[in-house]
Amino acid sequence: MKKYVGGAFGLVLLGLNAGPAQATESGFLNAIGLGGPWVVTANGKVVVSPRWSGSDKYSAIAYPTLSFTRPGEQREWESPEDSVSYRIPLNDVVSVGPVIAYRSGRYTTDNRNLAGIHDVRWTLEPGLFFQVWAVPKVLRARIEIRRGFRDKDGFVADLGVDWVNQIGGLTIGVGPRMSIADGSYMRNQYGVTFQDAALNGQVTPFKATSGIQSAGVYASAGYQFTEQWNGTLHGGYSRLVGDAADSPIVRKFGDKDQWTVGATVGYSFNFAGF
Repeated sequence: MKKYVGGAFGLVLLGLNAGPAQATESGFLNAIGLGGPWVVTANGKVVVSPRWSGSDKYSAIAYPTLSFTRPGEQREWESPEDSVSYRIPLNDVVSVGPVIAYRSGRYTTDNRNLAGIHDVRWTLEPGLFFQVWAVPKVLRARIEIRRGFRDKDGFVADLGVDWVNQIGGLTIGVGPRMSIADGSYMRNQYGVTFQDAALNGQVTPFKATSGIQSAGVYASAGYQFTEQWNGTLHGGYSRLVGDAADSPIVRKFGDKDQWTVGATVGYSFNFAGF
């Protein structure tokens, strides 16, 4: 669900740089590296994941994304779980850049048993990523540090290591995951105030503190059917730990075990430039 905003950003970018002003802007766009030609990949994605962090109910979301590479450029492998990002390579193995993720909220409409407990509003989480290919094209380590735009959202850091293996047109990636969050994030997601407890009547007050939120594993299998068409199946498992697992909201109304499954179909085509 993190990449829900990716399609919107891609379509806005395409719209802003097309039209009558194209000729006058082409010199500037070339100067900053955005001029054509490009290979554009349009993706259709569907993901099934928990309705909220710790939920035992699941929902599906479908959305589009766009990605751009230069003709002849080999696209760097990405995990389907990566947030929408812009990669700035520092050398052949190290890169950094901005990221943004969408995080769904938790509302009383998701579960009547949550009545009286504060809502967790949806948010956008901008931030930065840093990644290293410890073994080029084989072993990747990545960390994302993000913060939602609301005061209560707090900071979250997602860490992952992926082993990648390519066999012909098939590319497999798998590796461990860990998520760490600060106190504001944990209190908003998993805490129970005295008012929450009094209004709900089924849970007791609980103060969640900073620490490890979850640990698990993620895997993907992508196949390049033709030069234009590709597809990917992916999924992961994470288990809430620490205060996230001990939260009365999770213990009473949810599940420590969290699963995600998804699929992507992509079509690539040449684009002369903006």
